[in-house]
Amino acid sequence: MTQAASEPGWLTGLNFTLTDAPTGAAALTGGGAMPNSGGGGGAGGSFSLSTEEARSMLTTAKRVRDQLLVMRRKANGLLQLRPPTDDPGSAGYNNALVGGGSGSGAFNHGNDAVEREYRYAAELVSRLEQALGITEASDSQAGADVQNATSAQRDQGFA
Repeated sequence: MTQAASEPGWLTGLNFTLTDAPTGAAALTGGGAMPNSGGGGGAGGSFSLSTEEARSMLTTAKRVRDQLLVMRRKANGLLQLRPPTDDPGSAGYNNALVGGGSGSGAFNHGNDAVEREYRYAAELVSRLEQALGITEASDSQAGADVQNATSAQRDQGFA
């Protein structure tokens, strides 16, 4: 079963719940996140993590995402290969690797796999950042709060 690279749905319905302390079994075993079937909505359920575990997981996920970004560029570069000469053997071999116009070459399939992995890692990073409150939405809300505070204080001679 494969999933299109443009649809990172493997995290659909999966939520991360942050707690102040490590999760019970994770604290006992030294493991990380523990699945929690309750709450969270969707078929995926949720994972309960301490803030420390979530930050550690985020660091790892960002490192993986960045490595996949490098692989993504290299895999895309392989699709640009052209045969060294115009003979049938070179052209046939190049088509087997790159896929020609059909998109069925080995490098094309590899590129698709790297693209899917990159999108999955990027989605995981995004979900963890949301759980930790490291999102653009919270930044824009903080900006709006500051703007509202300074507007309210203008009549009082502040800022």
